[in-house]
Formats: sequence, C-alpha cells, structure tokens
Amino acid sequence: MRYRFFKLIILIFLFLTSCSLKGSEKIIASQEQPVQGQILVWHSFEGKIKDMIQQSFNDYRQLYPNVRIVSEYIPADQLEQQFRKQVNQGLGPDFLFTTSGVIPSLIHDNLIPVIDDFDFSSYLPTAMSHVRYQGKIYGIPTSVMTQVLCYNKKKVKSPPKTLTELLQQAKAGYSVGIWSTFITTFWGVQVFGGKSFNTEGDFIFDKNSWAKWMEWLKNAQSEPNMIFTDSIDVLQQAFTNQRLAYVFCDSSQFVDYEQALGKDNLGITILPGEENNPAAPLLYSRVILFNRMSSPEQQQLSQQLAQFFTNREQIRKRLMILRGSFIPAYQVHINSRLFPLEAILVQQAKTAIAIPLDQVQSARVWAKEGSSLYPQVLAGSITPENAAQKISETVNQKLSQP
Repeated sequence: MRYRFFKLIILIFLFLTSCSLKGSEKIIASQEQPVQGQILVWHSFEGKIKDMIQQSFNDYRQLYPNVRIVSEYIPADQLEQQFRKQVNQGLGPDFLFTTSGVIPSLIHDNLIPVIDDFDFSSYLPTAMSHVRYQGKIYGIPTSVMTQVLCYNKKKVKSPPKTLTELLQQAKAGYSVGIWSTFITTFWGVQVFGGKSFNTEGDFIFDKNSWAKWMEWLKNAQSEPNMIFTDSIDVLQQAFTNQRLAYVFCDSSQFVDYEQALGKDNLGITILPGEENNPAAPLLYSRVILFNRMSSPEQQQLSQQLAQFFTNREQIRKRLMILRGSFIPAYQVHINSRLFPLEAILVQQAKTAIAIPLDQVQSARVWAKEGSSLYPQVLAGSITPENAAQKISETVNQKLSQP
C-alpha cells in the first residue's frame, strides 16, 4: 500500500524532469475489426480500487464475451521501468493504467503511440492538457487528482480556512502533518500573491511569492504541533493511528484513510489560503496509455476498452464505490450532495495549477533546483530570498540556452 502514496511526488517529479520530446508512431485504426481477441492490462491498483477495475472489465466482457482481458498487477515504483523494458523487447501490455507524470519521458523514448481515432470532445480541458503535446494526444485521462487538507472529525469540529487559523489551531494543541518537499508544498505560493502563468500562458516561477511562503514555513516549523516530514509513510501512519488532527493529503489517499478512520470520521476541506488569495496545488491525472509495439488491431481493441471504461455509467459506478474521491476526466454532472468529497475536489481544482506537457521544459528546471534548495532553506543554511533568486537565475540561464 505504501507505494501508492509515493505517486504524487514521483509522478510530478518525473513530469517536471523529463527530457525533450520527439515524435511517436500513430495508431492506425483498422476498419470493421471484429470485437474479439486478448488485451493485456498492467496496473498498480490495490484493494477496493483493484476490485472496482476488475468489475469494469467484467461489465465489458458481458458485452464482448469474445475478448479476453488479462489483468496484471505491477507495483507502482516498478511500473514505468517494467513497461520500458518490455516494450523495448517488443513485448509488454497493450493497455497501461498509470499517471500523467510518466508521459513525457515515454514520448521521448518513442514507447507510446499518438492517439488519433478517439472522441475527446467531452473531456475536461485540464485533463487533456496532461496528455497533449504539440497538438498530438498520447493518452486517455480517466481522473484528475490534487491535494487537499484531510482531518479527523473526532478531533476537529471546525477546520481552518486560512493559514493564520491553521497556525492558531496548532498553537491550541491540534497536530498538523505537512508533507514537506518543494513540490508538495508548492500550493502555498499563490497564497502570497504568486502567479503561475504569464500573459502568454507560459509557466513561471514567482520568486518573490515563493520566498514569502518559505518564510512562513520556516516560522511554522518552530511550532511543536506543526509536524514537518518528507516521509509520506510517517504521515500516513500518524494520521491513520489518530495521532494527527490534520494532514495535507493527496486525493488518491481518501480510500485508505476512510478505511482506517471510518467513512464518517474522515473530513476533507480545501487547502488554507489567506484573505483573497486561495491555495493552488498542482493537478495531475490518471491516464490510460497504449503500447507502441502492439499491432494496430490490438491498439484499436484497447482503445475500445478504454472508451467503455470511461463512459458515463462506469464513471458513476466508480464514484459510488469510491464515494466521489476523484474528479472524472470525462465531464459528467455530479450531485454534490451525493458526492461531497468530489464537490470539495472540484472546488479546489478551480484554483489549482495544471502544468501542460508543452510547459514541461521550463517546469523541470525550477523543480530540480527547488527540490535541492528547499531543505536548505528550512535548515537555515540559505535565506528564502537567496534561494528564490538562485532558482530564478538557474531557470533563466538554462532556458536561454539553444
């Protein structure tokens, strides 16, 4: 189970540290292909989510009994490596469940095909920005995920709306777990007036706002009830063992937290902002990818399975099972009273940052430099202002190179 919680940091880091991209082979759909054959599916799901995926496959086979689906579990931390190895040998799955962060490097190494024959007209623009590069589409998004503030309802009656209120509650005895890395705390930059994109739509690093945010974090870490750690395992154990009142979490964790605390005891709310400046966490998407080495017929069959998996009825089934703990990439009307968790995610997503594949070159530069300097700032070996200046200079220098 622990591997699932590495997804956010791993996928975003991979997304932001990918190499430059080049073309991939296109899917060429065959005409009037009979619905029969075998599809090899790889995934890293466990527990309730794994059972839910299998139920969708069972529903598909009721309609297409001549299609055999072989579903194999690969641990999340091995999924990309195994996929690369197998595809380079002419093998591997036809159909891969993964996260959007791995796409750039797979495109670079020509391991996944362009998707031409698929109707994306009803998909969220945010989700599509995670699978589109230079006008070409390389994956099918299934859900959009982001960060929120999770809390134990047995310990908390009124969650904070601002950073000031959060710090006040910590001083009053409420314990707060913060996943402390450059990427997973980036949500606070906008609270201090930061802008993520310039007028041309290019992703930018707002050094002044990041420095102010780092100063706040430096001061907050001196409060005994503000628990800073770069270990998601430590936070998970502390929260599920009810030693923390709050934990900054990723929406993919809802199922496990709900199972540990009980469905009536897990609360979620949007990340705290300040005055008129809301928090802005990073968005990422779960996606379906295909194998470049699969035949055109296999790719077409896999696309049909993907289309079934992302239809409205299947989405509603998954929302019911997971109690709305994700935002569907396919636009469907969701009753917020039936799915309160999903309603909060939608609210958070309105102020979140979706870095498109086309912006990965600049984003990977500040992510690498920022990840190096972030712990140094908290340790006091460099000031927030000097660290922000270093990040900005590195970005400008590397992006100015031909």
